[in-house]
Amino acid sequence: MKKIMNILAISISLSFSYDKLQDGTVLTNADRAYNSEKNLVVQFAQQYAPAYTEMLLSSYSSPNQWSITVGGVATPANFDANDKNDIIAEFESIIHESIHHKNSNSGIYIDADHFIEFTDAEKNDVQYFFKSELIAVVLPADVKEKMFRFTTYLGKGSGVSANVKGISGLMDEYSAYQNGCNAALMAYDNALKEKDTTLAVQFFKSALATYFAYYEFNSFIGAYIKYSKSKEPVIYQKIMKQNNLKMAYTLNTIQFEKIIQTINSQSSRLKSNYKLIKSSLEYYKKNNEDYAKSCMDSFQPELTSFKLQL
Repeated sequence: MKKIMNILAISISLSFSYDKLQDGTVLTNADRAYNSEKNLVVQFAQQYAPAYTEMLLSSYSSPNQWSITVGGVATPANFDANDKNDIIAEFESIIHESIHHKNSNSGIYIDADHFIEFTDAEKNDVQYFFKSELIAVVLPADVKEKMFRFTTYLGKGSGVSANVKGISGLMDEYSAYQNGCNAALMAYDNALKEKDTTLAVQFFKSALATYFAYYEFNSFIGAYIKYSKSKEPVIYQKIMKQNNLKMAYTLNTIQFEKIIQTINSQSSRLKSNYKLIKSSLEYYKKNNEDYAKSCMDSFQPELTSFKLQL
């Protein structure tokens, strides 16, 4: 029995081995694995999207921590940062999810030089914002079928912050999409400078899969303002007094519009290689951008009233 207990004790101690740092912090095996993974991703970012290294160091979100569902079944991510192909495949999503970590409840990340912090009063107002799913009544009747991200963020009962936290959650998501797409284009640019056209095209296609979130989230934000003005006038007044939320929207919009200009102006730079992305761009424009853009256009009065004149 004593021998069995000794073996058991050794097994337990191996399973839960840890280090103690000088400040007394306990570092487990899981911590060491996370830190090793983060360092590899940061090294990758330093090469391809250096503007995001500081954000990753403070707010890294590991793909192995995400909840991934395939066919309604939870599936392990099995992300391996030692495999460069894994980092390439997940890089835009890593930036996106890490931006959510950075934003939390304190403010909205714009870029490496701008983080818009909310005042205590502004943070307190979030509790009064209604769920975004309610704005479906002011969106087109066919939005559920035709807008790619509608169900994920505005579907009835959706538990994501873009629904639960109302316009504040929508702004958090808008920021995450802007930065994820921007990071992918930075990586595209640096890969081209290294004359790695294959990798550059891969990053560009990653950006193509998300750039039209600009039109979708402008539609959602515009609809939220329109609904609140007609149905929830007290909340509407609170929203319009949120100067930092308006600033976050304004600056993220400026950055997102630069992204779209870049996406639409690469034929001369890529030259003969433009054919490698042309069909993908045409596909997303036809199947996603055109509808979302027409929807966004219908909310221009609301969006104009919310955007600051800098």
